[in-house]
Amino acid sequence: MYKEVPWRLIRSLSNKKERDRTGLTVAEGPSVVLAALERNVKVLAVILSEDFAETQKGRRIREAFARYPEESQLFVVSKEMYRKMSDTKSPQGAMCLLPFPFQFLGGQPPPVWECPLYVIGIDIQDPANVASLIRSGAAAGADSVILTGLSADPFGPKVIRSSAGSIFATEVLFHNDPIGLLEHLRCSGVLLVKALPKGGVTPWECNFTGDSAVLLGNEARGLRPEILDLPGEDVTIPMPGGIESLNVAMAASVLLYEAVRQRTSLNK
Repeated sequence: MYKEVPWRLIRSLSNKKERDRTGLTVAEGPSVVLAALERNVKVLAVILSEDFAETQKGRRIREAFARYPEESQLFVVSKEMYRKMSDTKSPQGAMCLLPFPFQFLGGQPPPVWECPLYVIGIDIQDPANVASLIRSGAAAGADSVILTGLSADPFGPKVIRSSAGSIFATEVLFHNDPIGLLEHLRCSGVLLVKALPKGGVTPWECNFTGDSAVLLGNEARGLRPEILDLPGEDVTIPMPGGIESLNVAMAASVLLYEAVRQRTSLNK
């Protein structure tokens, strides 16, 4: 437990090396903090600015925090102190300090689907795209969203903030070795569904009803050649309007909702 608000630690976590060294990160913004608390994500500390703490949303955060064990701490600080810790230009008065990968009090939430559905982002370098990928995966009930290769850190404050709380609705992981990860999934019976700009089958021709992993590649270059060579299903989203490609997060949403459609139809 902290004797006083750990502002130096929180400031340092804007640096990825410090996040990796400590295993801690910061989630900032009232909606994000509230989402973490309402989903019973383990937090070490919640920090509110004095003015925000008395607002309606500030009271909701304090009420949600009241259910947490004693080892979690709540600090209410001055606006000046809060601004010193904040990673944003316009601080909103609420943040929390938490370990990653995220842990849930009472254990991981139960899966949505009988057969696992994974989202794999490989070399996704824009934090906004990583956040959108996580949001799409969470909305589709994916078991895990896994970033790998040269992807932006999914546990960075910007990604967490941009995910609008959805990062706490699914398991989010980072894996250093994309080929090792994909070979492990493939050997476990998971179909690797590779998103390509051309040359693949349409999404509705791909069978997403079994164990499936949707693979999305780099924003400019797509999937690595060695990943394209792996056994699986190549899938291309038809674009009769003549557009060359979709944003990576938009492509993920299209493929994931075809998976949702197929799986929902199967259960009727």
